[in-house]
Amino acid sequence: MALKLKDWHIALIVIVLLAAWYYGYMKLPVQIQPVPETPTEELVKVNKPLKFSLSDPLGGSAIGTASVKIYGSDRVLKESLTTGSDGTVTSALPYSSDGVIYVKVSKSGYVTRWFTVTVPKMTTADAQSLTSNFISLSTYNLGTYTIKATDQFGNSYSSGGTLNYTTLGVTSVSVTFTIYNTEDDSGYISSYDYVNGINLNAAFLSATAGSSVTVTGAGSSVQRGSNTYWITILSDDGLTRQLVGDKYVKTGVSSVTITFGKGSLAAGSSQAFTFNLYDYFDQGYFATNGVGGPDAASLASFTLTLAA
Repeated sequence: MALKLKDWHIALIVIVLLAAWYYGYMKLPVQIQPVPETPTEELVKVNKPLKFSLSDPLGGSAIGTASVKIYGSDRVLKESLTTGSDGTVTSALPYSSDGVIYVKVSKSGYVTRWFTVTVPKMTTADAQSLTSNFISLSTYNLGTYTIKATDQFGNSYSSGGTLNYTTLGVTSVSVTFTIYNTEDDSGYISSYDYVNGINLNAAFLSATAGSSVTVTGAGSSVQRGSNTYWITILSDDGLTRQLVGDKYVKTGVSSVTITFGKGSLAAGSSQAFTFNLYDYFDQGYFATNGVGGPDAASLASFTLTLAA
C-alpha cells in the first residue's frame, strides 16, 4: 500500500528541515564560483628615448614651448628640450628602465617644477612597437596674489597704513594677513631643486629693521645684520584656486596670524614692517645668502607701520 503524504506532512517536514538548519545540525550546500584571475602582463626593461607630455591639469590643456631639462643622477645636464604645440617632446638620447633622472620643466607664467623620474619599463608589445618610452608631467599656471590685513577687532589696514596702539587702547594686537589667489585655475606646486639642493616652497616672509615690537606667530626667525625676518611656509592647496563647474573645489585662500606686542616702543615712535609672498623659497638658503633662492621672487607684498 503506497504512503500518501498529506499537506500537513509536507509542512511538518519543511519545519523540521528548517529547524535543523537553524540550529546547525544541517548545512545547505553552497556552490562558490571561483573568480578568474586577471593575467598580469610582464613588463620588460628597455633603453629608448623618452617622450615627455607636459600638461596643466587645472586648465585642462597641453603646455607648448616649455623648457624640459634632463639631469642625470650625477646632477649633470644631459639634454635641454622644448615642447611642441601639443605639449610633447622626445629626447635625443636613450634612457634605460629603472634608471633615475631629474627633470626640470619651466615656462613663463607657469610654476617651475622639478621631478624625480624612475624610467619605466614597458609591456612586451609596446617595447616591440614603440620607438620611445612615454612619461607624463604636469604643472600649474602660476597664480596671481594679493594680501589683505585685518586685526582681531575687525579693523582693516591698507598696504602702507599704520596700526596705532594708543588709538586702539591696547598693548598687543593680532593681525591676520590673508593671501588671495585672484586667478581661476591657477596655483602653486612646491618641489625640490636637485641641482642646487634646495626646496622650492611658497613662503610668507615678514621683516623689520627695528627691535622694539615683539612678534609671535610669524614663523621661524632669521637675523641678518640689523634686520629680523620671520618665515612661514605656506601649503600649495591654500594658494591654488580651482573652479569646477560653478563651484570652487580649492578657493586659493591662505592666512597667517601674527601677534605684535607694543614691547618697548616709546610714545610717538613707530616701527615699520614688510610682508612678502615668495615663490621658490628655501629657508636654509635664505639664512645663508639673504635671498630665498636663485629663482625666488615676490608674488605679492604688503607694508604696515606699528606706532605708539
